[in-house]
Amino acid sequence: MQLQTRSDGHELLLQLERSNWMLAAISKVHSAMIRARTEQQLYVGACEALTLQGAFELAWIGVPEHDEKISIKVRAKCGRAVAYLDGIDISWAAGALGDGPTGRAARSGQLQSVEDLMASADFEPWRLRAAKFQLHSAFALPIKLADGTVAAVLSIYSNLVAAFSPSEEQLLIRFAEDIGYGVESLRVRAAYQTALGKTERQNVRIAGLLEDSVRVLGAAMEKRDPYTAGHQQRVAALSVAIAQEMGMDPDQTQGLRLAALVHDLGKIRIPTEILVKPGKLNDLEWQMLQEHPTVGFEILRPVEFPWPIAEAVRQHHERLDGSGYPHGLRGEQISREARIIGVADIVESVSSDRPYRAALGLEIALHEILKLAPEKLDADVVNACVRVVRANGFKFDVIAP
Repeated sequence: MQLQTRSDGHELLLQLERSNWMLAAISKVHSAMIRARTEQQLYVGACEALTLQGAFELAWIGVPEHDEKISIKVRAKCGRAVAYLDGIDISWAAGALGDGPTGRAARSGQLQSVEDLMASADFEPWRLRAAKFQLHSAFALPIKLADGTVAAVLSIYSNLVAAFSPSEEQLLIRFAEDIGYGVESLRVRAAYQTALGKTERQNVRIAGLLEDSVRVLGAAMEKRDPYTAGHQQRVAALSVAIAQEMGMDPDQTQGLRLAALVHDLGKIRIPTEILVKPGKLNDLEWQMLQEHPTVGFEILRPVEFPWPIAEAVRQHHERLDGSGYPHGLRGEQISREARIIGVADIVESVSSDRPYRAALGLEIALHEILKLAPEKLDADVVNACVRVVRANGFKFDVIAP
C-alpha cells in the first residue's frame, strides 16, 4: 500500500469522514463503559471502537509499569496492524525507548503526536517496524484519573502522514477523558466490592464469636439443671422454625435464634434446689424464679449485639393480656422475638420431662398454646407453630444432659 497524503480536493471530505468515525467511536466507547465490568473489558472495547470502521490502522492501550525497565505493558490492542506490537519494547522513562509518543504521554500526562513517523528522530527505535506495517503518524493520549494520575496511555496509528486534524485531536482528547472516567468508576466499584466483602467476612466472624459466646453462656446455665439440659437449644430450634414459617427476615431470625439460646440465662442466679424441686414452688421460690428474665437481661445488656437479644430475653415470659412477668407488658409492647420464644418455650416445656411430671408430648403442648391464644399468646405465632409441627413434621432433637 502506497503512502497516502491529503490532497486539497479531498481534505474537507476526509475530515468530515474521520470526524464521523470519531463520533461513532465515542458512542461505542460509551456503550463499552456501560457493559464493562473490568478495566480490561473497557480497554478492549475502546480499541475496537477506534478501529472497527478502519478509521485507524492500530489502536492500543498500554499501562505504565514500575518494573526495572519502567516499561509500558500492552493491555489491549485492535486493528489491521496489531502485529506491530509483537515483542515491542517501550518505556516511559527518559531515554531512547521512552521518547516515542506513548512514553512521553505517560511521563508528562499530556497528549503527544508525531505527524511523520519516518522523519521523527525520536521514533527511530521503531521506524523499521512502523514502515513494515505502513504506519506513518501517531497520536498518544494519557488516560487520567480524577487526581491526575496516568492510569494508561491510548496510542493510535494511521497510514496517513499528519492524519490528525485539530478537530480530531479534540474528539480524541474527549475520548480519552471518557475512558478515564470509566476507569475511575470501575476502580471505585471494585474498591467498594472489596470493602463490602471484607465487611461481610468481618460480620461473619463477629457473628460467629457472638454465637460461640452465647452457646457458652447457655451451656453454663444448663449444667446446673440436668432436667432442662438442652431446653434452650430445643426452644431455639422451634423458634427458628416458627420464624421461617412466618417469613421473618433471615438476619432477624439469626438474632431470634441467639436470644432463644440464652432465654433462661438468668436462672444461673437461682439456687439449684429450686430449679430441680419436684413439687410446687412456694411464694418466695416463685418470686425468685420470676426474676430470671431480668437477671438474664442485666447479664446480656452490656454486650453490643446487632439484635435486641437482651430485650427478647427480658420479655419472653410477658403475655399479651398483661398477666406475664417481669413487667406485665401488653400487646405491641412485647417484641415479636419474645412472642415467638414464649410460644416455643411453652411447647418445649410441656412436651418434655420436668422434675414434677413426665413429658406430655407435642400434641398436648399444641392444645395448651391454642387455649392461650389470642388472649395471652400471639395467634399468628401459635398458628405458625401448629403448622410447623403438624404440617411440616417438626420434632425436637434429643439432647443428652
